Amino acid sequence: MKPFFLILTLLLVGCEKEKIELLTDFERNKKKWESLTIDSYTYTFQISCYCTFDTTAPKKVEVLKGRLHQVNRMPYDSELHWGVLTIPQLFDRIEEAEKNNAVVVEVQYHPEKGYPVSVYIDQDKMIGDEEMGYSVTDLYH
Repeated sequence: MKPFFLILTLLLVGCEKEKIELLTDFERNKKKWESLTIDSYTYTFQISCYCTFDTTAPKKVEVLKGRLHQVNRMPYDSELHWGVLTIPQLFDRIEEAEKNNAVVVEVQYHPEKGYPVSVYIDQDKMIGDEEMGYSVTDLYH
């Protein structure tokens, strides 16, 4: 009877290991970020697109308790600070692009903390000027 339980245990452990290996790069890094439970942080955020200079200029962002609080030391305003995203919102943007079958979704993640440091999304190869890039640098919490 004991060998049966040993074999069953080994099978269950093996199955659990397979589940971990089947995680995508996105899922693995999102879990890594979420496990840190960081809800207040600052970072430099930059959008790359065919947009105005104000939109594409690097911005110093402060997130407080999970919400955009300040951008360049000014209170966050969704119209004034179009396109600025928190780290969870950036993960959502990546996931949305993948679900909508974007032609290109390229992401580089921070090796220890898992947050996206560089994102490039091209939704449709036939449409010009709709590509979006995002970069996150100097994240502190």
